[in-house]
Order: sequence, then structure tokens, then C-alpha cells
Amino acid sequence: MAQAADAATQQDFVQEALDNFAVLLDDTDFAAHLHLMGVGRLHFTRRKQLLQEWRGLYVALWRLALGRSFPQDADAMLEAFCRSYRQRHKDNKMTPQMLERAEQYWDMMRVTKESDFTEVARHFCSFCQLGEKETRSLQLKLVLIIRKAYTDIFRRLI
Repeated sequence: MAQAADAATQQDFVQEALDNFAVLLDDTDFAAHLHLMGVGRLHFTRRKQLLQEWRGLYVALWRLALGRSFPQDADAMLEAFCRSYRQRHKDNKMTPQMLERAEQYWDMMRVTKESDFTEVARHFCSFCQLGEKETRSLQLKLVLIIRKAYTDIFRRLI
């Protein structure tokens, strides 16, 4: 009987984590991120692409946080989230690409996990045409932003 109660409680936590992240992802304003990268409101194409990249990164960061809190269920939870998100956003043509980017970002972070976001920040810098000095500065800022995003996602997991 106690095992059934524990399984039900675990399932409640899993569903709560799925629901919380869907709301967090949809409510996140990436304007400051884009501004830091030099992308304004009139850069329609770059803005659209980078919003897709940032959302994909957030999904990958969420998967990273799941690995710490729900190590046995993390992959299944990611799959459930992707199915649900696709269904809820089926009218958005960018959803499949965003989820594909999430998988690619997760692959980038699979080895270093939360210890080093430099490779991801370097990838984001590749979207900007900056000099070497400006690129290094932006990369450090992006590492800090990504670290903060990961921490926020982890705190709001359940």
C-alpha cells in the first residue's frame, strides 16, 4: 500500500514538473537576451531564429535539471514534455525546430552538465558578428545568463 502511495506521489511530482516548465517556457521573456546579443525588434529574421534557439536551450537546461531531481525519469519526462508541447503548439511552425534544437543543446551539455556552459555560450556568440574582444566579453556574459537560467529552472522544477 505504501509503495502505491509513493508511486502516486512521484507521479504527482512528475506532472507538476511538466506543467511548471511548460508555463515557465511560454512566459519567459527573452528580450534582454536578444538585446545583449545586439538583436533589436526590427531584426525580424534573426530575432525569430534566436528566440527558437533560446527556447530550445531552456528545454535542454530543464532536461539537465531533471537529471538531478528525477534521474530515472528524466528522459521519459522530456519525451512527455515534447509530445505535449507539440500538441499544444501544433499551430506554431517553429515548434518542431525548437524541440530539435533542444535535443542538440542537450547533446552539447551531456558531458559537462551544469559545470560548464562555455560551449553553448560560444555557439550563441557564433550568431553575432563581433570582434574577438567583444566575442569574449559576450561569451562570458552569456555563460552567466545561462547559469542563472539553469539555476532558476532548477529552483522552479516542482
